[in-house]
Amino acid sequence: MRKSMTVFAALFAASLAATPFVVGASNALATTDKTDIVAMPTPVTAIEVSSVPTPAAAVSCARKVRVVYSGYGAPSPACTVAIR
Repeated sequence: MRKSMTVFAALFAASLAATPFVVGASNALATTDKTDIVAMPTPVTAIEVSSVPTPAAAVSCARKVRVVYSGYGAPSPACTVAIR
């Protein structure tokens, strides 16, 4: 019991001592905001936009699904199965 507490205390003290070094290193390696960057004008080209009708997809049910809780919505007419 005493040895495990000693190990825990040593790890705790080491983490407390190492935290400022880790934070300082991460700040040193972080990218800085460069204020000397010159913004270049970007050429703007007009694009003609038109709507394209989407093809109507046929509703198909490839799998049989057992409905446990019904009544939340109307099933698709293509997915209805005759009740046995």
